[in-house]
Amino acid sequence: MIVYGVAGTILLVAGFGIFNILTMMIYEKMKEIAILKATGFSASDVRVIFLTQALVIGAAGAVMGLVFGFLISYAVSKVPFNSDVMIMLDHLPVSFKPVYYITGFTFGILTTALSGYLPSRKAAKMNPLSILKG
Repeated sequence: MIVYGVAGTILLVAGFGIFNILTMMIYEKMKEIAILKATGFSASDVRVIFLTQALVIGAAGAVMGLVFGFLISYAVSKVPFNSDVMIMLDHLPVSFKPVYYITGFTFGILTTALSGYLPSRKAAKMNPLSILKG
């Protein structure tokens, strides 16, 4: 139960981080968004652009997290462990089931998609005339 709470907290913090990154990206690229919309891009086109950026960030982060987690888990599984309990363990038990990696990647992508939706919607609703006027 504690592990799920920690994992949920980490995903929530990651979601806020991605949300902040995308929100700041929108403020930095306001003129580019206005030019895109003024040249004929629809609101859904702008939304797709920002959601794609969010999903690329999320996929890269999820893959790097899975690789780093695997390497740390593998290192921990090789550490010698001496136990005085009835069951003799020579190494710490670590599970490398693929379902855990698939679940981690899926939750990483879902967190990214949810945290990228609001900034992409905000970028899609911008009025190009008010941005270009200053």
